[in-house]
Amino acid sequence: MKKSYLIFITFIFLSSCNSIVKTIYDDTTARYNAYFIANEEIKNIEEDYEKNLNQGFDSLIDLTYKIDTNQVSSIQERTQNSIEKLSILIQRQTTSKYVYPSYALIGKSRLLNLNLKEAITTLKYVNSKSNNNEANTMALVYLLRAYTENKDYNSAQEVDKFLTNREMNENLKIEYYKNSYHLFKILNDDEKILSILEKLDRLNLKRDLANKVYFAIGQLYFKKNKPNQSKEYFKKCLKNNPNINMGFMAKIFIAKTNDISQEEKTLKEFQKLLRDKKNLNYQDRIYYELAKYYLNNNRFEDAIINFKKAVRKNEIDKEILFNSYLEIAKIFYEEKNDYEQSQKYYDSAIVNINRENRFYDEIKERSETLNELVKNLNIISENDSLIGLTKLSEEEIDMLINNKIKDENKKNKRLSESINNNSPNFEEPSIIKTNSNEGSWYFDNPMIVSSGVSEFQRIWGNRDLVDNWRLISKAQLSSAIKTEVSLEEESSTTSDNSESTKYDEFYSKIPFDEEIQNKLNKDTEMAMSEVGRIYIQKLNEEGKGIEIYEDFIRRFPNSEKKPDIFYQLFLIAENSDYYKNKILDEFSNSIFAKLIKNPNYEIEEFQEYNFLLDTYRELYQKLSKNKNITVINIVDSLSTLYDKNNFFQNILLLKSIAIGKKEGNFSLQYELSYFLDDATDKSAVEYANNLLKSAERVHQEFIYSGLPKFNENIGSRYFFGLIKNDTESPDYYENLDKVLLDMNKKYFRKSFFLIDGIYIDVIAYENLLDAETLYKKFNESIVDEDIKVNANFVASEKNMNLIFKSKNYREFELFYLK
Repeated sequence: MKKSYLIFITFIFLSSCNSIVKTIYDDTTARYNAYFIANEEIKNIEEDYEKNLNQGFDSLIDLTYKIDTNQVSSIQERTQNSIEKLSILIQRQTTSKYVYPSYALIGKSRLLNLNLKEAITTLKYVNSKSNNNEANTMALVYLLRAYTENKDYNSAQEVDKFLTNREMNENLKIEYYKNSYHLFKILNDDEKILSILEKLDRLNLKRDLANKVYFAIGQLYFKKNKPNQSKEYFKKCLKNNPNINMGFMAKIFIAKTNDISQEEKTLKEFQKLLRDKKNLNYQDRIYYELAKYYLNNNRFEDAIINFKKAVRKNEIDKEILFNSYLEIAKIFYEEKNDYEQSQKYYDSAIVNINRENRFYDEIKERSETLNELVKNLNIISENDSLIGLTKLSEEEIDMLINNKIKDENKKNKRLSESINNNSPNFEEPSIIKTNSNEGSWYFDNPMIVSSGVSEFQRIWGNRDLVDNWRLISKAQLSSAIKTEVSLEEESSTTSDNSESTKYDEFYSKIPFDEEIQNKLNKDTEMAMSEVGRIYIQKLNEEGKGIEIYEDFIRRFPNSEKKPDIFYQLFLIAENSDYYKNKILDEFSNSIFAKLIKNPNYEIEEFQEYNFLLDTYRELYQKLSKNKNITVINIVDSLSTLYDKNNFFQNILLLKSIAIGKKEGNFSLQYELSYFLDDATDKSAVEYANNLLKSAERVHQEFIYSGLPKFNENIGSRYFFGLIKNDTESPDYYENLDKVLLDMNKKYFRKSFFLIDGIYIDVIAYENLLDAETLYKKFNESIVDEDIKVNANFVASEKNMNLIFKSKNYREFELFYLK
């Protein structure tokens, strides 16, 4: 019995030993095989993200990598590989303490691959199921970053709050602080960021991360206007041997910590940076930072000068270009109220902006507003100038045009010389003039070097560094002389013709025709009303808006826009009673008069009017950008809702123009004629009539070469066309009227000039069957009565425009009868 008991005890002991050995074995193989390899792969991916990080210094620097959607595809295979290895570990070594850490790393792999939903699910699973403290902490640290990448900042802050006092190893703590920093940098919480940085500063950091921490703390103190503390941390960064870019920027910030009372000292520090040969590729950044220094101290002119220098010195850094243009634009906009100058720089800023910039929409909107303002100001200026020229004598016009040509020739010559001048720019990078004798050696003094180069080029020209340069020089000189002589001869024979052509070109732009002058005045009227609106509603420049509107009233006393403008002035002008009485006396039936009498009168109607007015402006912009189909579709969608609103006729007119621009001159004339048949809005009718006359004139003057080539007679609508020789009603009109009456279909009928002595009657239908029915019945009616008739046919819209353009209906008749 005793022996059996000993055997049983021995068996139990050996079994437990076997279990312990197995667990130790599982932990060891897990740690040093799958887990280790996967963890190293993840670290490599993070290092690659770090390498690709474009570290900027215009805002608070980054401490950790950014997960770029453009790079995710390149690491998918690697993250999938790490997930597979960790999954094998979880399946085969279920008792290992590395199972839940493996789950945490799978979550991180999915995070790095931006598979955020699955990453969050995996990491939350670890946190809820695991009793392993390290695995839980790992999962929470990664979950903090996953929530941040998913833009769920509330959840991210909850996780951060939970981790604040949690015990963890130093490496994990560093990662936690970096992820926390990343979160609060996005949230712009400077106090929290500074607290995180101070905690990081107390840890044992690698040099690269330590320098980032010093630099970021320096930036925050600089932002808080604490120059001494800021300078202290930037100096710490410099002493710790940072990389070239960070060291350079630390010196820049140290220079900027001086206030304007220490301007001379600051400028000497910047001058020293410019003279340092190591900084040759950073001159744009130096000028940019100097400009920011002046801007912070409200020295706007000096800021503009140095921003412009930064632009001139810039070669590849689009961020500096964008910020330089933007800051100049803001100075002209906010400090000088010079909107025309501001518009130029906003335009340049938009060209160089990163679309992911959080201020992109705001900058784009302001740029578009200024573009619209300047465009309308230019219309006013140009039209007034052109009409003004018509009032001058021939001698005065001749003198003005010749002076204009001379100015343009000088400008083109300067531009040509600038383009052809390939000599290197040895301009001394100077900010201030000092009497410093620094650099006794020749090549240490940039001014002496520059002077020497200029003197060499004056005597010897821009020579390449090659052997036998004297002989090569003579050959090149001989060739250059021959080329110059031939160019001079050619120039002398062509200059007269060129001058004459330019003169004719300028002269042809002068609008002596009264009809053209009326159109220019109409454009000016619209432009002035837009300028006033932009000043008042978008730029808060009520004074300038009132001035424009008052000038508008003087210039266009019979304008249809007067009641609207009177009402705008009633709302903002000091003499509001004057404009109130004007509206009540002169426009008593207008909606503006009713609103003055009763401010609550049909508010919805007024809102509708404002909506349609805004819609009109938006559609007009789309039309000017040739978005014709968009305009047509939007107008069609609004027709059933607003067709009873009188102002909607202006919007319908835009649709007519869009169809004409899309299809051709015939469609434009047809649509305008159709519009005018029902239109009652005076301004819309006047504008449509002017456009129709212009379209008719263009058609008459257009010459088509060759024979038209007609395609398949298919389209969205069809036209029955009937050729006639004059404007009188032919004998067969009674037959046509009878057929149309019998068909009982709604139609619009109009006669259009085709070519000398020939007109074409047109009736449009939405479907081919109706048009073909009219064609068949009409021709049957004239055959029965033996009436002679000219060509008639059914053409698609595309073919009808080609008939109209080519003025050749006979070719289409042959095509149609086939």
